Amino acid sequence: MSETVMERSGLPLASAFNLRDFGGYPTADGRMIRRGMLYRSGTMALLTPEDSAQLRSLGIRAICDFRRPGERKSEPTSWHDATVDYYCRDYSGATGVLVDMVREERTTAADMKAAMLAVYHEIATDHAEAYAAMFRQMLAGHLPILINCSAGKDRTGAGAAMVLAALGVSRDVIVEDYLLTNSHADWTWRLAQGESHLSRLKQARADVLEPLLVADVAYLEALFNHFDTLHGGVDGYLRDVLGVGASEQAALREALLIP
Repeated sequence: MSETVMERSGLPLASAFNLRDFGGYPTADGRMIRRGMLYRSGTMALLTPEDSAQLRSLGIRAICDFRRPGERKSEPTSWHDATVDYYCRDYSGATGVLVDMVREERTTAADMKAAMLAVYHEIATDHAEAYAAMFRQMLAGHLPILINCSAGKDRTGAGAAMVLAALGVSRDVIVEDYLLTNSHADWTWRLAQGESHLSRLKQARADVLEPLLVADVAYLEALFNHFDTLHGGVDGYLRDVLGVGASEQAALREALLIP
């Protein structure tokens, strides 16, 4: 892994899960993404009052929450005040179905990986509305922004990859940022905080559950294969599906890149 990525670390909040700044990366034109502008995270419902105060001190102006209604209800995001532009939407998704698959004795680790690959083939279509909203928040000047889901890995990982691509970051670095979840997401700690059904599954069927918990380069490749096959590449998806064309990308780069 490159030195640029290896130097990176999560924010020092003991009660956060997979929370990190995903700025600081170089772009193809020799510029750099500003730090302190782009954050990604898993659930933030476990934050202590002290950690909540520290998160507020970052000056975050927008949250784009990719979770389903049930996820938001069981683990609400409440550290922010009314000045923060908080986006969420109501939909049903595949995560619960994947957990049900783990419970079935006939399900293998290969079955779970195949199911995860299918999720990544579909994620850009299924969550296009939310990804478009994420870019609208940024283009409206609502920065710094924090994007999140439950694990901060799949829905958030895809969204972060789109942002980095729009800013001109190379595919290799996008992949490396995505894989940082494997060192930042402390699942032992997370499952001890109340994810009892997943905790039991991890004890009973750890090998089958693992594809659901890890960031795998094959997953992100499935996402980019979707872009390439259906849209002629990520720029085509950004332009035609999310409305983030050349002028919008230029505006984002003006706001987020260091000359």
